[in-house]
Amino acid sequence: MTTCERRLAAVLFLFALATRPMGAQIARLAAGGGAGGTVFGWQPRVAVSGDIGALSLGTVDASFHAALARTTAASNSLLELAGGGRVSLGRELGGWWLGGTAVRRDGFRDAVERPRIETGGWRRFGSVVITISAARRSSRFTRLNHMTRQVEGWQEYFDTIGGYWDSVRVERTVGDSTRVTTADRWAESEAGLTWERDRLSAAFTVGGRLPSRNVPKTAWASAVIALKLADPLSVVLGAGSAAGSHFALDAEHRFLSLGFRIMPRFRHDSTVEHSVGPAPRLMSFRVDRDGDNYRLIVTAPRARRVELSGDFSAWRPLPLTSSGDGRWTVVLPLTPGEHRLNVRVNDGSWVAPPGLTTMSDDFAGEVGVLVIERENASR
Repeated sequence: MTTCERRLAAVLFLFALATRPMGAQIARLAAGGGAGGTVFGWQPRVAVSGDIGALSLGTVDASFHAALARTTAASNSLLELAGGGRVSLGRELGGWWLGGTAVRRDGFRDAVERPRIETGGWRRFGSVVITISAARRSSRFTRLNHMTRQVEGWQEYFDTIGGYWDSVRVERTVGDSTRVTTADRWAESEAGLTWERDRLSAAFTVGGRLPSRNVPKTAWASAVIALKLADPLSVVLGAGSAAGSHFALDAEHRFLSLGFRIMPRFRHDSTVEHSVGPAPRLMSFRVDRDGDNYRLIVTAPRARRVELSGDFSAWRPLPLTSSGDGRWTVVLPLTPGEHRLNVRVNDGSWVAPPGLTTMSDDFAGEVGVLVIERENASR
């Protein structure tokens, strides 16, 4: 393990220890590998990334993220370590976030990127999520400037005919070089669209960079399609132009990549799964209007404990109340729109409620989709 890799592991471990009393959890962990063809040749790449949820207060969430990637080119091997934090405000259907990211790269001694300031927002429309983001970036880059100058001198020689010493003026061109360090600053913006259904997901991104001193303007676009082979393994195909990510290091170029991604699922609570005997069967699930709220009813005979979690509870388990006849209920102030949720019986596995449409979640699993219709204004 390299020094950079040990630093990443230490940072993630310290984040987990420091935020554990506040309910910190690993929200996402992904690892993958593949290779891409560019104008610089065939470049294999391996990477691992993760998010740790640190704090949640109502609609405000704080999290840390880190990523480690190694790209091997024909002339060198680049190791990149990135980490930072983010504070977000919103719910599953939409919101806004503000954060920062620090980047450390080994393999390029003359280019050092300073911490980025980033912000963005998201909005969900069914199975489609639209995102926008902006970043303020800067780097310190040491360039080698080459120059030439004319040098004038006198060359002495002995005149054999006249029998005396003489001199003649001589001019010659001399090459020289100096190192110049400059601080480049620029702004980038990006928009993305993500779609997911069953085993197939796709992400499309377009972005641009505003011109500034020593930094030209440009635009880029990319598309990534992932096909889930089996939990948690997916095959990923990508294509586009890779303009924005490594401006200080790489020239702009087009790419085509193929690889695999492993994304294990992490539960949203720390309860250890256990069950005694056969798990009770979920017979039915329905939603009734209860004034300004909604009553969710799960039928699970012989169940000792039934819990429900969803985007409306920040995926924290909510206990249901038993009616004594196999029915378990909870009353919630659900907003109109689409909600994702799962049910658990006797601390067993989280499953989609029966009768609901299912979709893949962000952790290589499935959740149920509940649609709350908007009330007619004329009623």
